[in-house]
Amino acid sequence: MQTAHGLKDALVFHAVFFAVAIPVALSAHGTALGFALVALALLYNIGLAALGTLRNQADAAWFGLWRFLLPLSMALPCADWMLVERMGTLHFPDHGVARLGGAVPAYFMGMWIMILWPVCWVARHTAKPYTTVAVLSLMGFIVWEWAARPMNLWHAEGVNTVAGFALYPLIPEVLLCLLAYWAWQAFGHAPAWQRIVVAMGIAVFYAGALALALLWVG
Repeated sequence: MQTAHGLKDALVFHAVFFAVAIPVALSAHGTALGFALVALALLYNIGLAALGTLRNQADAAWFGLWRFLLPLSMALPCADWMLVERMGTLHFPDHGVARLGGAVPAYFMGMWIMILWPVCWVARHTAKPYTTVAVLSLMGFIVWEWAARPMNLWHAEGVNTVAGFALYPLIPEVLLCLLAYWAWQAFGHAPAWQRIVVAMGIAVFYAGALALALLWVG
């Protein structure tokens, strides 16, 4: 019963959040969009953590998954930084907010978790979690990559694309989610410093996977 409620609560939370977030992001432009995305990233993480705290007696894994993935979400923009500065395959429009290395808007530190958390959480409630992670992450990133240009979040440059989105990141993104799920199972209850080291290690793996995919797929 707790498992069923946990999945239902997560689906309701994300349905409500994105029902608000998507129209806001589509209607805002320029600096207004930048500050809206900062607010939405904060709202998502605060709301997810707060709901997890309220649900702690029913299932402590909710908050534990958020706590585990947040350092990873904060580290992953470093891989995007590499794509912008060294590979020249990614561009983020300037929406007037602080940027990591002058390249990646800071709000992405709180946005990666928006796909990592629900994918891992839904997978936890299935009989074949790794298959679920692979399928959901592929579908989710295809949607994100396709929607990024019309929402003016980012766009690919100088690489093979289909319907406006780059092909090379898809396999690394699926591998990222698979590794994140495995790491949560293995290190979810580890001390904070170990979770941070694991997050940095996964981010490095993802950056390397992107570089190889760019070499092979282009």
